[in-house]
Amino acid sequence: MKRILLVLLAVGALAASAATATASNGAIVLSFEKQGSVVDSHYVGTATGGVTVDMQLSDKYYTGNVQHFTATMRLEWPDGRVLTALLDGRFNGSTGKTVLNGEVVSGWLAGAQVHEEGQLVAFDSTTLVATFVGTVQLMPGSAD
Repeated sequence: MKRILLVLLAVGALAASAATATASNGAIVLSFEKQGSVVDSHYVGTATGGVTVDMQLSDKYYTGNVQHFTATMRLEWPDGRVLTALLDGRFNGSTGKTVLNGEVVSGWLAGAQVHEEGQLVAFDSTTLVATFVGTVQLMPGSAD
């Protein structure tokens, strides 16, 4: 009986350890709102937990109604963690949807995969300022 109890305790400890490891490697999902000028392609905003978002677009071109671009995104947490990611993005002018994929190139979680999905929710035709909401997913399990 004692032996069975020890085996059950050991299995439970291993299961708890595996769950903790999996949770720490799970995706970090941050909801965001950002806005910026479509003229200079610079967007700033905030995300879950007071994270600041700063994104600069470059290398823009169009295929039909879809804008393709490269984005450099910097995320900074209130506790001092910072990362910079390089992303390939698409903006669908018909639906207002954005999709970006890439990886963290420096800072916290270097090498981790990044996925962003956003939606255009406002556009001021006078100031040419666009507002997007969405989520950024960081995959720590893919970090170097």
